[in-house]
This record gives sequence, C-alpha cells and structure tokens, in this order.
Amino acid sequence: MVAVPPPTPSLNSAMRFSAVFSSLLAAVAVTATPNPISGSSNIVLRDPAIWYNSASKLYYVFSTGGGLSMFTSSALTGPWTSAGAVLPSGCSVIAQNGNCNVWAPDVNYIDGLYTVYYAISELGSQNSAIGVAQSSSMAAGTWTDLGFVIDSVTGDVYNAIDPNIIDDDGLKLSFGSYWDGIYQIGIYPNVNDQASALPGTHLAGNSGRALEAGFVYKPASSSYYFCFFSNGTTPLQGATVRPPTGAEYRVLVGRGASAMGPFYGPAGNPLTDPGTGAVVLASHDNIYAPGGQNVYADPVSGRDIMVYHYVPNNAFGGPSYLGINYLDFSSGWPVVVD
Repeated sequence: MVAVPPPTPSLNSAMRFSAVFSSLLAAVAVTATPNPISGSSNIVLRDPAIWYNSASKLYYVFSTGGGLSMFTSSALTGPWTSAGAVLPSGCSVIAQNGNCNVWAPDVNYIDGLYTVYYAISELGSQNSAIGVAQSSSMAAGTWTDLGFVIDSVTGDVYNAIDPNIIDDDGLKLSFGSYWDGIYQIGIYPNVNDQASALPGTHLAGNSGRALEAGFVYKPASSSYYFCFFSNGTTPLQGATVRPPTGAEYRVLVGRGASAMGPFYGPAGNPLTDPGTGAVVLASHDNIYAPGGQNVYADPVSGRDIMVYHYVPNNAFGGPSYLGINYLDFSSGWPVVVD
C-alpha cells in the first residue's frame, strides 16, 4: 500500500486550529491552581488556624508546636510577626503519659471569648486528648487553659486529635485521624463539656484510611455545609523518601445539608466510603503536600480563605510553611482562586 500524504492545510483551517489551540491554552491558564498569596512563604509552621481580631486589627495565625505558636499581621499578605504562644509551657492542665506536646489548634470566638481547641498526642498513638483554652484578647499571657474535653485510648475507633469546633445551633466538635476516621459530638453547656456520647456521629473515613484534620464550614454564599479534610501522607521535617505520587497530603472535601452531615463527594457517595471526596488543593508548582487546613470567612476582604501548610517541592525534607488562598463556592464546590 502506498501512503498518501495528508493534504496541506488551508489558511482557514490553520486559523481555526490556531484559535482552538489558543482557547485550550486559555482554559488551562484559567484552571491552573493559584499559588499561595504572597507574604507568608517565610513562616515555618504546621496545622495553621486563623482568626481576625477586630479590636487590635490584627490577623492571628496559630500553629502546632511551641505551646501553640502565634503569628500576627495587619494584612493577609504579611509581614507576619512571631507573637508568643497560647500555652508557652505546653499543656498546663492535662497530659498524656507525661506528654505535653500541643498540636493542631482550632480557633473560634464563643460567648465573648477567643477559644482555641488543641490536641495532645504522639505520632501513631491513640493515647490522645483534646483540650481548650480561652482569652479575652488573644495576646500572649492572657490565655487560660481549661484543659480536658475528650480523650481516646488504644482500641477506640477514633483518635482524639485534630479538633474543629463549629457553632451551628449549638457547638459541635469534630475530631479524628486514621483509624475509622472523623467523628463529631455536641459540646454543652460550656466549651469543655461533652454533651453526647463518644464516638459520636461518623463524618468521614474508614478502616485506617489516611485521612485527618476534619473541618466543617458553611460559607455565607452557599446552602451547603462542607467537610474539608487532609488525605494522604504528610511529610515531616527530615523525611528522605516521598510517598508515591498522589499519595501525599492533599485537601479534599464533601458537602451536605447539615453541620452534622452526612457529607457526600461529587458522585454522591458518603465520605465514610473508601476514596470519597473532591480535591480542593493538591501538589502543584513548588507546593508539595498541602494540608492541615483551616477555612475562614475573612471579615476584612469579605472572602472565604483557606490556610494550610506545605513543603516546597525544591526543599523536600525541610520544614513546612504557611499557605493562604482564597476560595470560591459559586460552582457548588470550593475552588482555589486568585
């Protein structure tokens, strides 16, 4: 058989191809994941939580380690300044087997007081506890540690770490990591009073799925509640081997009609099914393994924002840094936008 060369494209067809190609490039540019907004790439932390103090006109970011380290800035774009710690000597009221390493803060404003929930645990352990501290101003030296809220022990279906509080027709505390996933209980009448039996309502995860850092959020622009979580392996400082591609930390989400769930992925499967959840933020450009997220309605910009930690792709094995991005919910699902 003799191969017949294709006809030479006409000028019009070449122009049409050029127009289609340009449209594809534009679509790729539009859908490319934005990098973190500028101003925070020098802030070393993990598991950030953010709140704006309307009295001092400062943003506060809280993080794991250092007794819950605090950073402040007058703008989301920084510069950020170290501002001490919530519990500078570690846990003052509760300890797990002598361990006072304070993890994974979550901040809210409840009954006139800034309120931070925190976890105490060790890597891979279920001997964990969640505590809470409060302040009238957020400043270092003003926090009162109220101590114990809940705990977990080996053999429980949950791990009492990664707390998240939402005030929606009463306080609801979400928590959990690996094991059977993320659960939620009521808190009443005080911020450290367990109001429903453990483990509570099962929100997400199952059978040891690499899933943690649940965060329930309702944007003002949506009728849905969203359950964000970190899925995959988070690289720690000193790591020498990366997880398989796609198995590293990333932020996923499900949505539902209530703060108590059930929450579903885009295909309609509950987050308690294996592998469920829509990707919100994954590795891209120099951002590797983003997660440990906290979502917040920023009263200054009037926009929804997400804070998280990530490791620079070109500095794997080093510390993690603060990332901040805007979120848009107009499609029905959260999308990272400029």
